[in-house]
Parts: sequence; C-alpha cells; structure tokens
Amino acid sequence: MQKKLFIVLGNQLFNLNFFEKYKKDHIFFMAEDYGLCTYEKHHKHKIILFLSAMRSFADELKKNSFSVIYKKINDADFKLDYIEKLKCKLKEKNIEEISIFEIEDKPFEKKIYEKLSKKVKINYLVSPMFLNSREEFKNYLSEVKKPFMANFYKKQRIKHRILIDDEKKPLGGKWSFDEENRKKLPKNINLPKKFLFTETNHTKEIKKIVEKEFFNHPGSVDNFWIGTTRKASWECFDNFLKNKIDLFGDFEDAVDQRDNILFHSALSPLINLGLITPNEIVQKLFDKTLPKIKLNSCEGYVRQIIGWREFIRGIYQNFSEDMETVNFFDHKRQMKSSWYDGTTGLIPLDFSIKNAIQYGWTHHIERLMIIANIMNLCEIHPKKVYKWFMEMFIDSSDWVMQPNVYGMGLFSDGGIFATKPYICGSSYFLKMMDFKKGPWCDIMDGLYWKFIEKNKNFFLKNPRLSMMVRILEKMKADRKEKIFFAANEFIRKNTDEN
Repeated sequence: MQKKLFIVLGNQLFNLNFFEKYKKDHIFFMAEDYGLCTYEKHHKHKIILFLSAMRSFADELKKNSFSVIYKKINDADFKLDYIEKLKCKLKEKNIEEISIFEIEDKPFEKKIYEKLSKKVKINYLVSPMFLNSREEFKNYLSEVKKPFMANFYKKQRIKHRILIDDEKKPLGGKWSFDEENRKKLPKNINLPKKFLFTETNHTKEIKKIVEKEFFNHPGSVDNFWIGTTRKASWECFDNFLKNKIDLFGDFEDAVDQRDNILFHSALSPLINLGLITPNEIVQKLFDKTLPKIKLNSCEGYVRQIIGWREFIRGIYQNFSEDMETVNFFDHKRQMKSSWYDGTTGLIPLDFSIKNAIQYGWTHHIERLMIIANIMNLCEIHPKKVYKWFMEMFIDSSDWVMQPNVYGMGLFSDGGIFATKPYICGSSYFLKMMDFKKGPWCDIMDGLYWKFIEKNKNFFLKNPRLSMMVRILEKMKADRKEKIFFAANEFIRKNTDEN
C-alpha cells in the first residue's frame, strides 16, 4: 500500500510532467480550503478561479492515472481546517512521507512545517513557479549593498542569455526601454477585444457556491472573465502574442477609460497558479517560428517576467518580516467604505476601484500610481492598504503583494529596495491617462503637496527629491490654500483617524 503523499496546493497546478515521477508511489492530495477563502475577504473572481482551476487540474491527474484524494469546499466537512483534513488522510492512509513543492506564502509554509514535520518526513521540491532558486537570490544579496531591480534584471538577462549579443551586451544598446514605454493611447487607436473563454462545468458550479457562501465578498460572479485551465492559459498567451505584444511596449504604462486590460497579457493570475510557468513563457516568446517582436515590447515583457516577478519573490523571502513591521511615514488613517465601492469622488481613483471590483485585476500603473499613490497621500495605515490589495485582486498572494504594496506602493518599509516613494499629482494622470481636467485635479495636487510639506525633511535629504520642497515654497498662497482645502475635505470624507 502507498505510504507516500504528494500535496498539491491551489497555486501549484503545474504541467503534469513535474509530477510524473511521483505517480507510482504517491497518493496526490488536494483540498479546497474554506479558511484560505475567508482569511481575507477575497474577490469572488479569485475564489472562482482557484477552486475551478483546482478541480480541472484534479480531473487531469485522474485522467492520467494518478491516485487522487480531493476534498471539495461543498463537502460535509468543508469548514474543517486544511491541516485537520490532511491529518485525517495521513492517519487513514498510514502515510509516512510527504512531498510538496516549495510554499511561497510564509504563514502557510510555517503552518505545514509546525503541524506535520514531527509526524511525517517532508520533502520540499524546488518550484517551477520561478526561474531562480531561493539560494540563488540569497547569493545575489550577498554580492550587493542594496537590492535594486535594475542590476538584478541585468544579471538575469546575462544568466539566461536573453536579448544579449555574443559579448553579453544588451540588444538595442540598453538594458531597459522603459523610458520609451510611456506613451498615451491615441484616441483613434483600435483596442484589442477582450479574450473570452468558454466556462467549464466546474466554473459554473463554483459560481453558485461562491454566490451562496461568499456573497458579501467584493465583485460579482456574473462577469467572471478568465480561463481556469492550462489549455486556456496558453490560449490567452497565444492571443497576446498574436494581437497585443507589438503595442504592449509603447502603451505599457497607459491608462484609458475605454478598457482596463488594453495591450497587457493579464496572465499574472494564471502564472501565479502555476498553469503556465515563466520558463514556458520565455521559451515561447523566443520561438523562432513566431514573427519577430518589436524590441521595446519584447524587452518590456521580459522585464516583467524574469526581472520584476523574480525580484519581488526574492525580496519577500528575505525581507518580509521587516516589511510587515515598519511604518516609515507613521501613517494611521483608516479607509471608509467609499474605497471599497468606488465612491470617493476622485474620478481616476473611483475608475480604478470600480475596475478592481468588476474584474479583480488592473495593470501595474493603476495599482501603483493611482490606487497606492492616493492611499499613501491620504496617510492610510500600511496594513489597511495591504488588506485592500489582498482582497481586491485575483492575483494576490503574500509573496507578491507585500513587496509591491509596502516597498513600491507605499515606501512604508523605508526603502529596502526602492529609492523613493512613487507619488504624483494630477499632471502625471493628465499626461498618461485620458481623464479630463476638473475639480479632481485640485484634490490630487493638494494631496501631493500636503504630503511633500509634511515630509519635507525626508525630501530635502534626497538630492533627487529636494527640488519638490523648493517648488512648494514658491507656490502662491492662494493656490496652496485652495488645493490644501480640497485635499483636507477629501481626507475628511473618505478616511477616519486611527
């Protein structure tokens, strides 16, 4: 009788080739977990995506003669803790040894270790979710005084021999074309159509369960928009390569009210479930049978996959404890309900909040320069911002959200890897987005300059930022009074003191 168990988590739905050698002597255990669905009030689309994808993956295992134990969220014991369900099966099957891919989110990793390591032998396997091992990132950290994405990304390009020549120089003469990828969308451009998937039977069933069990979570089950299988993930990526990638680079940072996805691939939720891996993406991207991709677009996409994503994972694994505890600007304000329903009265912010409500997904500029920026300027407590992002996005996980929120979005970690807070007033919005000038501009500018004034000692110490204090000092008194009043009114209406 088999005495080995392979635990497959909901974000480890890799190609079956990664599991094949364990098929003969392992039982495969999968469980939908009520606790994981409710420890934050996760977006309905995230729960649908996870559970539907897990069921389809279990079907593939069974179809390929794997021995599978699968616990559904609508089983009689659905509210039983994940570990308790697992313990029952360990005892029932007399399991002596467990295999599992590395667990990225530390709280669950710790829980598995503490509850099971004294009962059974646990084999942790290197995850195909990433191109680098944890040890490789530690080696990188040992070589630098401070981690910077730019130098990490350069090393990645050289290591994987991507977009470099025989002398290890970057194609096109520079490592990043980010400065060329900041164009505003023309009014007459033809936007790509949203790629639609055929819902699986599992998705249809899960939607009913989610509507019943998680009715008070953000979002609606009616407009679920993303694929839930490996096949659908590849279809999504192929559509991106065929219809989007050439203009991805030019308009990577653009925000437009006509559409939320634009020329992005929107693959992050599927990559974060393991349905398609970074290595597979890179291999396909440079498939010689494909038409040649514009360099700035290819580099921009490569930077997201082998640069930013790998870097953020490494930062989380090595610095998460510091990020969780530091509150650099000492922000303590709380969000009112308007941040959850998109009724703050600030037009760009409400647009992005409603995108998150409707789709559980926005691209990086909406997240960083609209939502996180404004939350930071309003002095929202970092943990409340983090909670909001975890709840509202379908690609959220601790490993990806902690560095992106605390490090990039808020600078609340004090600059573990970022050099400055990413903040802006209305001018950036008007430059990169299609919002028209209006009263909202005074609110944005007031929030921005109030933040500069309150933290002027910090800005004066940074040569790149000190000029902002000088500009504020030269601002006309009536202009300053007007925009500060607008900002204070916005804060009063949309936040509470701690």
